[in-house]
Amino acid sequence: MKMKKVAYALLACACLLSCGEKKNRYAEIDTSKSSVGEIKIERFDRDFFQIDTCKTDSSISLIKQKYGSFADLYLRGVIGVSTFNPENKIVREFLTHPAYRELYSDCENIFQDMGKEEQELTVAFQRLNTLFPDMQIPKVYTIFSGFGNFITVDDGVLAISLDYYMGKDYKNYKYIDGIYEYLIANLRREKIASDAVKGWVESEIPMAEENPNLLDNIIYQGKLMYLLEALFPNTEKTELMGYTQDQWNWCDANEAQMWGYLTDNRHLFSTDQVLIAKYTTPAPFTSYFPQESPGRTGIWIGWQIVRAYMDKNEEVTIQEMLKIKAQEILEKSGYRPH
Repeated sequence: MKMKKVAYALLACACLLSCGEKKNRYAEIDTSKSSVGEIKIERFDRDFFQIDTCKTDSSISLIKQKYGSFADLYLRGVIGVSTFNPENKIVREFLTHPAYRELYSDCENIFQDMGKEEQELTVAFQRLNTLFPDMQIPKVYTIFSGFGNFITVDDGVLAISLDYYMGKDYKNYKYIDGIYEYLIANLRREKIASDAVKGWVESEIPMAEENPNLLDNIIYQGKLMYLLEALFPNTEKTELMGYTQDQWNWCDANEAQMWGYLTDNRHLFSTDQVLIAKYTTPAPFTSYFPQESPGRTGIWIGWQIVRAYMDKNEEVTIQEMLKIKAQEILEKSGYRPH
């Protein structure tokens, strides 16, 4: 497939067009009646790393008393406690591992204060509560996962792995297996609040389809991005997407070609998980498109379709939109990039 080359003049036009596009209609939300108070981040990571490894059992017991079922989830799901790996043994090994000790020390130095993140989360959750007053608002914890999950969700709890947010220039990322160059750009603290809220919303509003095709996937992700845009109205869309301005501009300039490829090759209705992953998961580029493309372009397209739908159907609320099937969203969006 051939795609038009993006010249500097074209990039400038794309910037002007994106700057002049219609704002998300939920940019202004009156949160004065929100029942959500100030979000305080609880430092599970600090409490865990203060465990006395000479008194592991009693120290773990205190952690469980303070954090309840989340402590068990962390022990089993994050650091690998199991029937065959006794609790005190795994905890002791984890806490005394030289690499983990160094990484956590760096983590603690970087995240001595998280007031900025608390403020961002407070605003986002107050806006979410205003839009969805029946949705549970979680307690927020920070953890050190040893590069397990970015975001961990439990019943009423949202946990953020600080080891994934130490900055794109953090010296040790290049030595960690599985942390590829294309991922490092977004391993920074500016992404904490939006990543965390997206993870929570995704757990509260799961995809309804049991065997989703590509269209279902990209529209679902597009819905989440539209909601995220409403929750973080002062955050650039490039930042929410995790794209550089050049990556966004490439998508903007090649939108019609990408859409044409999807439709011409009948990819939209494929349920092939490998195909879907190529459009929606982090990668150095989208494998069906040129190497100049960013990864996850399927999500970017899904977001544009949802934005087009909401702009064209102004009587539809964000709450209603989240329940509408992907096919209807596409058909009534008038989405025709050119």
